[in-house]
Amino acid sequence: MKPIFIHHRSSHHAVNSGYSRLIDFYQPATVVLGQAKLPYKVAKVLGRFVNQEAGLYNSSSVFKELELLQVLKKSKNEQQVVHYLNAERDVRFTVQQGTRFNKTAFCGSFHKPPKVLENHFKSSKYIKHLDGAVAVGINQVDYIQDRLKIKEVTYIPHGVDTQFFKPKTWKNPVPTLLFVGQHLRNFDLFNSCIPVIAQQVPDLKVEVVMHKPYIKQIKPQPYIQFFSGLDDQALSLKYQQAHVLFLPMIDGTACNSILEAMASGLPIVTTDVGGNSAYLEGSGAILAPPKDANYLIDATVYWLRYEQLLQDIAIKTRAHALQYDWKRVADLVKAFHGTLF
Repeated sequence: MKPIFIHHRSSHHAVNSGYSRLIDFYQPATVVLGQAKLPYKVAKVLGRFVNQEAGLYNSSSVFKELELLQVLKKSKNEQQVVHYLNAERDVRFTVQQGTRFNKTAFCGSFHKPPKVLENHFKSSKYIKHLDGAVAVGINQVDYIQDRLKIKEVTYIPHGVDTQFFKPKTWKNPVPTLLFVGQHLRNFDLFNSCIPVIAQQVPDLKVEVVMHKPYIKQIKPQPYIQFFSGLDDQALSLKYQQAHVLFLPMIDGTACNSILEAMASGLPIVTTDVGGNSAYLEGSGAILAPPKDANYLIDATVYWLRYEQLLQDIAIKTRAHALQYDWKRVADLVKAFHGTLF
């Protein structure tokens, strides 16, 4: 069986982060990057004329689709599986022509929670032609089956590079909370909790890692430091040196920041929304009820007061993260591909 991955990488992810790392652990594989020979202006015009109510499709999608067709024509007599790394985008006309490639199965991985998918897919005209779907959040499975009309849907968790993101014995001597990212983060809850925690924890330090345009979402405080554009080594060091990942969320499926914190042995305080409970059950993490500021505050303050407790949870957290190692996740994806024929 020949795997063909339709590449996608979010620009804000570090080199060692993101779902595209699946390809590195699933080898050999053919990767469609969108290198078809077509004038950019033509691709841009074609992308504009495509209905966006069936998922994102732009000039990059046009290049990928043309390259995919070239690959499929060369190997149409082989058994192969086409896997869209981000099925919220790029899925269009090739999947409709599945009968032309009768030895080819099409599938994709979905990353957005149901409420976002509802707005993303006003039409399932194209997406329903996928033979299978990978939900990276347990909260997506029913929606993808029922609303997007894809029959073969399985939950396979997002992976993390446990060899790159790993614990370090040295910690910042000052009690340090770490907040990473911006997607579906609950900034209101963060802003209401942090000043109260700071009142109860002397010398508290809060490090916030995010894109510069989102910094305005955080109310500035003298104990908050902002970091943007960190390289992978610097990001890993932030996870290693902090005492707690403090990450209130609105919704979600899989969260790179949570996975990377787990792999780094960083105890986690977050919100019980989306796919968080499935990823964190058994990790020692604290999952606060949605919008419950007091729960977040009390749990965080309690942890920061007991160093030995944090050390014990850190060991448990790291051990839990190993089940999400990319090697294991890649094997699960390979097994799923085999069920599509």
